[in-house]
Amino acid sequence: MPEVRFYNTLTGEKEFFLPQVHGRVKMYACGVTVYDHCHIGHGRSLFVFSLLKRFLKRVGYQVTFVRNITDVDDKIIARIWEQNSYKEISQEELKDFVDRYISSYYQDLEDLGLPKADYEPRATEFINEMIGFVEKLIDKGFAYVTEKGNVYYSVDRFSDYGKLSKRKIDELLQGVRKGIEGDKRNPLDFALWKARKENEPYWDSPWGKGRPGWHLECAVMSTTLLGGPLDVHGGGRDLIFPHHENEIAEAEPILGQDFAKYWIHHGMVTVEGEKMSKSLGNFITIKDALSRYPARLWRLWYLSGHYRSPIDFSSNKMDEIRKMQEKIDRWYAFLVKGGKASRDLDGLAEHLREGVYHALADDLNTPKALGVLFSVINKSVEFLKDGKGSSKLRTVADDVCSLLFIEPKLPRGQSGLDDELVDLIVQARSVLRSHREFKLADKIRGELNRRGIIIEDTKEGSRWMYR
Repeated sequence: MPEVRFYNTLTGEKEFFLPQVHGRVKMYACGVTVYDHCHIGHGRSLFVFSLLKRFLKRVGYQVTFVRNITDVDDKIIARIWEQNSYKEISQEELKDFVDRYISSYYQDLEDLGLPKADYEPRATEFINEMIGFVEKLIDKGFAYVTEKGNVYYSVDRFSDYGKLSKRKIDELLQGVRKGIEGDKRNPLDFALWKARKENEPYWDSPWGKGRPGWHLECAVMSTTLLGGPLDVHGGGRDLIFPHHENEIAEAEPILGQDFAKYWIHHGMVTVEGEKMSKSLGNFITIKDALSRYPARLWRLWYLSGHYRSPIDFSSNKMDEIRKMQEKIDRWYAFLVKGGKASRDLDGLAEHLREGVYHALADDLNTPKALGVLFSVINKSVEFLKDGKGSSKLRTVADDVCSLLFIEPKLPRGQSGLDDELVDLIVQARSVLRSHREFKLADKIRGELNRRGIIIEDTKEGSRWMYR
């Protein structure tokens, strides 16, 4: 197997991957804050770290993967208040609210065809551990308690603050208001424990009623479940500062060593070249995304961009992705059909395996891996059409497609219908729609969908694909 290298945000370099315990990887990624349905940006994070875990396991590592769920936070409280006119929120009401969105999140994972992490802890399950963590930081002189019952981290006590984001404290101070917000000593200090405000949910602590600060949650859950230091800590680039920077400042005084060895961050998702936001009307939830295109096209879309780069959604891009998937499907159909053994195809099998694994070993380079796959498709398809085959290539293709979360669909056997017959049925359905026979047209769509065939109606006409 190839030597694995990843770009480490901490050092700004691509480094050989050497876990702290031979053969074992402790990996943590920041998960969702459950105040709304997940969007395709969340989907990218879910995909990237699922792929990373799967790859590391394929090359021989034992991986323990933790991804948290933030179930108490300013945004969650604000959303509940919107619904109950700012009445008091009990712990039970908080749980009832977040449970709905946690169920939605798990359904999104399942519908995207992605696995859960090994552990997906909720922040509220670790309140006692968080309190103990804060007490240690206070004892070590890295945190202080105010008269109002807030506990803040004292940033100027941590000499390495800014090492992940490459920012200096003096430069950060120049970018903040001269006045100090609330009862902090320093405008850069951040909350470890927030004293209860009116009508907020709360927990008892040595400093009074309150709740944990967001930055504290991940530092505590990761070190509690995995022990420190971590091998891999990941998330989106938007979390580098201040969230991950603050996690480091919290954890390292407790651990007495580095919090994580490798920091892996993925790029953001844009829509038609613009940042995704509700105010622009381009906010795409995973549920909405899956109503537009099947999950396997979204997974292929995530693969099409290098994880560290931004990735843009557009209908034109998804048309390209659809054609890529259809090409894989046609090739796989020939591959499964097989034929007389061919040494040429056996040689391509080795090229496919080595090429894909080497691409992923080079900082999880999925575009390069796809390039290898399509190169093999182009070189092998004529052999396959001529009736030649290779059980070796089929085995490697299964392995590679499984690794990359690519799901080829066979044109026969799945639907029980010939492609030409499906073409005729879709054409007939289009005629029915033109005569406004929508009920019958919907019945045809439903029956084809039951057989694994999706119909998409566009301005240019109707087209179909296998799920």
